[in-house]
Amino acid sequence: MQNVFYKGYSDSEKSSELTMPSSTNKKGKVHLTIHKFCPIFIRDILSDLSKKLHIRTSLFINGVLLVSIFFISCGIFEPEQPDYHNKILFSSRRSGKFQLYMMNPDGTDIEQITSGEYWHNFGKWSPNAQKIVCNTEEETTTAGMEMVVMNTDGSERKLLGMGNQMSWYPDGSKIIFSYWPGAEVAIFDIKLYSVGSNGKNMKVLSDKYVGNHTISPDGQHIAFPMDHDSSTGITILDFPGFDNPKYIGPFGLADAEYSRKGDEIAFSRHIGKELITDIYIINSDGSNLRKITNSTSEKIYIEPCWSPDGDRIIFIENVSGINEEWFLYMINKDGTDLNRVIDDNTVRSCDWSK
Repeated sequence: MQNVFYKGYSDSEKSSELTMPSSTNKKGKVHLTIHKFCPIFIRDILSDLSKKLHIRTSLFINGVLLVSIFFISCGIFEPEQPDYHNKILFSSRRSGKFQLYMMNPDGTDIEQITSGEYWHNFGKWSPNAQKIVCNTEEETTTAGMEMVVMNTDGSERKLLGMGNQMSWYPDGSKIIFSYWPGAEVAIFDIKLYSVGSNGKNMKVLSDKYVGNHTISPDGQHIAFPMDHDSSTGITILDFPGFDNPKYIGPFGLADAEYSRKGDEIAFSRHIGKELITDIYIINSDGSNLRKITNSTSEKIYIEPCWSPDGDRIIFIENVSGINEEWFLYMINKDGTDLNRVIDDNTVRSCDWSK
């Protein structure tokens, strides 16, 4: 039976071999016949090219294949990985249930990340923008919401257990979150936990309620809203020791987030009985408080997130009424250029990758 790999080649080309020194061969050579495993159509192309270059066909094919194997082993021919940096992650009910989406900062190139029978909400980028943690309806009960971590494209999902108000440790090794173990029996006992991004090594970090926390970029401090002398302000503690408390306030706030450099904190603050809520910025040392939005009694501004360059902030606008609406807005940190990012009135959460 004719060997199709040799079709069209002379006897000398069939038997030609590429050799190299070897201490295990008595003759000092190892015989390689790599060209024999090359598909016919590729060998035909290389054969024609070798004749034009006046190079022996088998040696030329062997050489090309060896160089190709080298480049492949070095990863040079691997497909380029998508760049998820400087992307806005948000949740929306545009497809029915809340699902996760991502887009460019200008609202273009919207891609759906999650789908299916379960909702997904409150997503957070990992520091390298290669993974996302969020809450999911899957295995969520009256005892709490389930957390799930996944690749940025939604693949390789892994359930982590119950928890909410998630954030990533700056090196991406673990996820910090809050959980209320006594929710089903109405026992107010919220604690702060950590768990590895692989779902292992879960442990309690603090038995005190720390709410919507934010961790400094260097991982040395944690800030969160906390009552102090009958008012609410920002409490900053060493992390993970929870020592050396520093109180900034009073503000009456709900959310807070460190800037990328860690020198500023953006937060939402409500004032008065009407709960008018705006976005504020303050230096992390407690100085230079300034208000950057102007809401009304019918709107509240919450969940501020910093841009990678620290010049802009995105946040959620909640419009109260018969039909509750949620919009995504962007503003410069000096309070200028306020604009709605997309025309979607069901955006419930947002995050901006570094």
